[in-house]
Amino acid sequence: MVFDFDGFFLQNFATAQSKISLEFKTGLTNTDFTFQGDFPELEISSVDNRFYGVTILKSLSRGLSYGLEFNYYRFDINRRFVPLDPVKNTGGLATNFLSLGPKAQFDLYFFPKFGSSFAISFLLNYAPNEEYEYQGGEFQGVRLENGDPRIPVKPYGKTYVEKISFILKPELSLFYELSSKSRIIITSQWGLDLREPSIVIDLDRIEFEGQTYQNKYFYSGNYFSALLGYRYTF
Repeated sequence: MVFDFDGFFLQNFATAQSKISLEFKTGLTNTDFTFQGDFPELEISSVDNRFYGVTILKSLSRGLSYGLEFNYYRFDINRRFVPLDPVKNTGGLATNFLSLGPKAQFDLYFFPKFGSSFAISFLLNYAPNEEYEYQGGEFQGVRLENGDPRIPVKPYGKTYVEKISFILKPELSLFYELSSKSRIIITSQWGLDLREPSIVIDLDRIEFEGQTYQNKYFYSGNYFSALLGYRYTF
């Protein structure tokens, strides 16, 4: 096997001379709620996590580039009364996040068409979600296996949302050049919320079988995503 040094040099030189690139990424995101309280039978979790991102990059020399990144990611807040598992006794609140900010990236080629990217973004994050008030009837429409029309648990409290936060987002990617103008990308990224927590669900009263309990649930704002992407260079 003979290494094509001239081809490798020209490939990197062409990339360094590129002007503007447009990048699209989508995939799955992992987010978690933490819990404190005395009624663990009532679970809160995130489901249906999705991530979409668009980035505009301008190439500099030696594999460096900078640009502007826009992201949209979302999940549903899922409620579950554990003793009825596996009965589908869940309900969800749609939760959305929009983020925008600068990005810096460095490309390192291992072979003429294959390489890795290291990037970091600093994003202004906006959560256009309404604060939700629990009024005790959230589980009353769910039927038990024997046909009874309700679950005997009544949560009361409120969901608090941090509307504005700041996200520091490092990422690691592998890419393959389809041509001198396009590439496919596989990315793992970590979003770190600098103003956590992003969401607090404070159930200050949970009524169950004549007893009263209290729970709190926290979403820090941090996330991990695995993405598939495509870049086109003009």
